[in-house]
Amino acid sequence: MTERETAPPPGSESDPGGRRPVVISDPQAIRALAHEARLEALEELYASQSTRTATELASRCGLSPSAMSYHLRALEKYGFVERSPSEGDGRERRWKAAGYSLLVDSLNHTPTSKLAFIDVQLNTFRDRIMKEVARREAEDQEAREAERPAPGRRPPVLSTGMIFVNAEQRAEFQDRLAALIDEFEELNPAAERSVDAERVYYLVSVLADSGSGPADTA
Repeated sequence: MTERETAPPPGSESDPGGRRPVVISDPQAIRALAHEARLEALEELYASQSTRTATELASRCGLSPSAMSYHLRALEKYGFVERSPSEGDGRERRWKAAGYSLLVDSLNHTPTSKLAFIDVQLNTFRDRIMKEVARREAEDQEAREAERPAPGRRPPVLSTGMIFVNAEQRAEFQDRLAALIDEFEELNPAAERSVDAERVYYLVSVLADSGSGPADTA
């Protein structure tokens, strides 16, 4: 899910199959996203570009199938997801993303809806970070107790920094980041992105220096 300042112009940014991105600009629709289970379901459907049942999505989100069905109907109301033709024995409805990507048009947010959207995104990622930290600590403890070498180099759970670039270099930096993500997103076809497939989460934020000091909160 990507936040952008302007919606794409008509006829642009469609995928090779002709599907369009879903652009969110309605503040009420933004507020509908301020729920961790809904964001998790959307991430699963848009990243996989495959269909899922409410039961499958519920297993990813820690909800009951009936609760997941409720959230999917709410997401359908705002055009985020669509019902898909039944597959297999057809005993349970399947759902799919309404487009190939989900873009947020930040120009039309109200302050409240914008903050709610950002908070739920960051809170979800914070929870993922803490779970990974706990997993690594348990792995290290198990290695110590078994007198085994500690695990080798692992990717950072969080990395921040600053680079000095001009406007042209910043544009190149952003383009190369996007190209790298696109490259790896396309490695495995949709048929191999099952609900049980391995996955890696990432969070990207490229912020230009505003030129001002810390905000005055007094």
